This record gives sequence, C-alpha cells and structure tokens, in this order.
Amino acid sequence: MYFLLVEGYNGTWFYRQSVGGNATEKTTQIMTTFIVILIALFSYPIITWGLMLIVKNKPITKRNILIVSLIISLLSIFGLVFSVSTTIKVLDWILLTSCYFSICLMLWHLMSSKMKIVKYTSIVLMILVFGIGYFSATFGILGVGFILGDFDTNNEIWLNNGLIYKETSLGNAVSDYRGKRVEIYRTIKWLPILEWRIEKKEYFNVIPYLGPLTVDYKPVDKMIFLSAKDTRFEEPKYWYDTIRLK
Repeated sequence: MYFLLVEGYNGTWFYRQSVGGNATEKTTQIMTTFIVILIALFSYPIITWGLMLIVKNKPITKRNILIVSLIISLLSIFGLVFSVSTTIKVLDWILLTSCYFSICLMLWHLMSSKMKIVKYTSIVLMILVFGIGYFSATFGILGVGFILGDFDTNNEIWLNNGLIYKETSLGNAVSDYRGKRVEIYRTIKWLPILEWRIEKKEYFNVIPYLGPLTVDYKPVDKMIFLSAKDTRFEEPKYWYDTIRLK
C-alpha cells in the first residue's frame, strides 16, 4: 500500500509521498505479472489449437474470431507504440500477450491451408515460435524475470488533476547499470481506466535506485520535485531533480 501526506503551502497543495510501498504488495504484483506471462507462453498454443479445432467446420465463426483477435492485438500494439495503457496493470499484460495469442491462432489457421507451401511454412514457423515460447517459459525463465523487472512498476502515486506518478527500478543482479525510470501519466474523469504517458525520465544513478523517491507535486507551477537520500555512508548523499509538466 502507498501513503500520501497532503500539506498546504502558500495556498498551493502538494502531494508528498511519506512512506514507500509495501514490500509484500510489490512482490505480489511482480509475481502476478510473471504468472500471466508464463500462462500465456505455456497455454496459448494449446488453447488456440483447440479453438481452431472447434470452429474447423464453421468458417464464419472462425473468421470472426481471427478478426476480433487481430483487432485486439493491433490496439495493444497501438497502445505500446503511443504509450497508451490502462490503469490496471494485469489487464495491460493480458492485452500485451494477446499479440502472441493472435500469432498462435494464425499459425494454426494457416496450417489447415490446402496450399502446401503455406502449410509447410506455417509448420516451420510454428516450431520456431512455439519452441522459443516454451524455452523462455522453462530454461529461459530467469531471463524472462529479469526482462519483466525493467518494465514492472515499483511505485505508483495518484496525484490530483488526473495525474499518475510511476517509478520503475532499472537494473538487476547481472546488469552493469542501476537506475530508475520515472513516468507521468494522465487520465480523465469520465474514463479513468485509460491513461497515456506525458513525461518520461530515466536516471542511471545509484542513489535514486536504492528506494522509493520522495515526490512533491506543485499543481500551480506544474512541477514535480523528486529527491532521494543515500545513508549507506557516514556522510549522507542527496539527489534531486525536477520534472516540468507541459
């Protein structure tokens, strides 16, 4: 859980992060994301095979399923390219894995083609795609975890004016860098489930990497003040930065 401390200052309201996120909750969020990815890698080839088998003699239903799957995948890619997402993290990852679902679906569909070149090409692609997927979910599971770590939000604060502050730790046990990614998203009252990124900054510095940043938001000036403190040594070291909102 995350806590906010609201203070008054010269008639201007700040939102200040007073306590970092709960470690158990963060671990649960990361594990949920990890499970979503693993389920997709393991089950989508089987689910899509069964789905194509059910609609084998129903061309209209098969076509509709392919179209709907393609539309959802294209919307997911659009959101990824233009930094548009939902405020529900698990839903974001499910939508992202829909691309793999569409690929699996299309490969099974093409394998039923009467054209030999199409059929054999789809079989070769199926071996490659499914092989990489199952390898990633088994022998490469550690690598998948490291990759997800650089994209899974560690800390999230809802500010006023429809703004959402997010920070993600960069780097892991085997990487040669440490840092933090800070992103500011905006949403709207009548559709709060959607959000889009308006600012992004990456800091490759050990001090902000050590823990949640202190966040001070000044709505009137459209500025967010970030700070962190390194207490590992006898003399504390400080880190500061400012994000100006457009």
